[in-house]
Amino acid sequence: MHYSTIAIHNRRKEIASLAANKALELPIMPSGYWFHNDIRDNFYYAIHLFAYCIDKEFECDWNDEQCNNAKDLALTMIQKVLSLQKKNTHDPMYGHWALNLGDDPSKAKPNSLPVELMGCLLVLFYNKYQHELPSDIKNDCYQAITHMYESNVYKQPLTYMYHHEAKHTSLKILLGDFFENKELLEQGLQLAKQQLNHIRRYGFKEYGALPWFWHWIQSFTCVWEVVEDLEVKNTMNELLDNLWRLRADYYLKGTWVGPHSRQWPHDAPKDTNTLFDYIHFGDFPLPKEIVRLEGTGLFAYELSEAIVQAVTNRMQPTEIKRKIKFSNADDIVTEEAHSYVYIMPEYAVGGIWERINEYDNEQQRWDITLPLTQTESVNQAYFFHPGLKYVPGDDRHASSFGEVMYYKDTVIQVWNVPLDEKESIPFIIGCLPKGEWLFNNNRGYGKIGDTFLQYQLMNECNVEEKEDRISITSPLSSNMNGVIMEIISSKDAKELGIQDLESFITTMKYKNEKCFTGDVSEAKITSSYVTWRNEWLHIILDSQGNIKRFVNNLEHALEDYQIK
Repeated sequence: MHYSTIAIHNRRKEIASLAANKALELPIMPSGYWFHNDIRDNFYYAIHLFAYCIDKEFECDWNDEQCNNAKDLALTMIQKVLSLQKKNTHDPMYGHWALNLGDDPSKAKPNSLPVELMGCLLVLFYNKYQHELPSDIKNDCYQAITHMYESNVYKQPLTYMYHHEAKHTSLKILLGDFFENKELLEQGLQLAKQQLNHIRRYGFKEYGALPWFWHWIQSFTCVWEVVEDLEVKNTMNELLDNLWRLRADYYLKGTWVGPHSRQWPHDAPKDTNTLFDYIHFGDFPLPKEIVRLEGTGLFAYELSEAIVQAVTNRMQPTEIKRKIKFSNADDIVTEEAHSYVYIMPEYAVGGIWERINEYDNEQQRWDITLPLTQTESVNQAYFFHPGLKYVPGDDRHASSFGEVMYYKDTVIQVWNVPLDEKESIPFIIGCLPKGEWLFNNNRGYGKIGDTFLQYQLMNECNVEEKEDRISITSPLSSNMNGVIMEIISSKDAKELGIQDLESFITTMKYKNEKCFTGDVSEAKITSSYVTWRNEWLHIILDSQGNIKRFVNNLEHALEDYQIK
């Protein structure tokens, strides 16, 4: 067995053990379920618990009595989940389950979401463990799969080219294979090829969006694990290779660097949706908590050794520039965006140049990312102007205002916020990892792990130390503000004569005494900054939204960005 295969096998065992032990710790509600807010979590923990008890590859370390009790609990939970499926063929939601179970699960309204991924995992679970299931539970699983097959749950066209459709496509292939429906299998295969070609042509528009990217991985890996058809297998190999290469490009020790089209609280300001990364890369500590279990421990698509080694043993800086075209299934491009990331072994810096409107206003435009091996606090550093759906304490949901500039280790963002806008909250917010920090008016200098990090604001700020982060609040002045952030590794700092935080402050203050000017009469912001590499960055934003950016006196352009 190859070394990487053994490593993945061992880490899958760790995740299966983590999930199974967590399942036994979960309190059972009077209804008999662990969770009411999302029915899928009951199913995910139950199938991991059952697999851990009976699958020899997981090497369960419980005694026979513990194992039998745990297995009975898992089977009971699986049966309870399956019982809530709509089985009336005349019901418009036939084949579906409820998502939120409310106070009375028997009366919970069905939702289109549970069947998407839970359906793929149910087929995988049945395929792997049908011979170990008691006859009644085996029949329940088979009947649930039959109801999905005979319903409309998967009969969705390709329209938006996003994760929901990836899961519907996977269900078409899985159900076509399960019931030997060659027409359905072929339909799903052609849709999978169309999705693969779309990603190659236009780029991946759900960039950095977790857990949605993992839903692509999970659903197509279920197909790859289950379906033996050679053409399907080859297409899944191409799809999964493409998706995992994308993941690897933006990987740094458990983190997803660069911009995120959507972010949930478990993604920002700390990367915690990391179970797949741990299994496949394993270069950061075993996660202690599970924020999204789904089917993580039940399968793995092994990456090439070259890809794994390249991203887990980074030695040189990597600069990635890409263009993403937002297109639907009819190849109509509605807008373009340019992403940038600069990755060092100790940190990464990057974001998206254009602000994108998306569902629920969850885009995270940029951040400076530290590996999960470097800090116990949050691992992302960024500033933003709060917008729609912003809630104090949740460092997400940026407004539509502000212009950015990215260059290697440095980010500049400037804001000119119109007073009459409903998003005109009069301050910006910063989120910083904890470490050794010194703050002075509008500046902060920190040493975190193997890096030095500093920021400068256009206006003064308030600093508040919280349990897991440093929070910054800085008011708009005449509707304007701006921030410059720069990071340097301790190794590079040493070559500049920087040994500690004090010498870092002395060096950085000397290079940049005054970086911002604001012309109130013209509502224009100008920022000039000399990086630790002695490169000059300059940005100008006027009241009309016109933006100019210069690097070393040359105007910055985006022509060299490509789809890769």
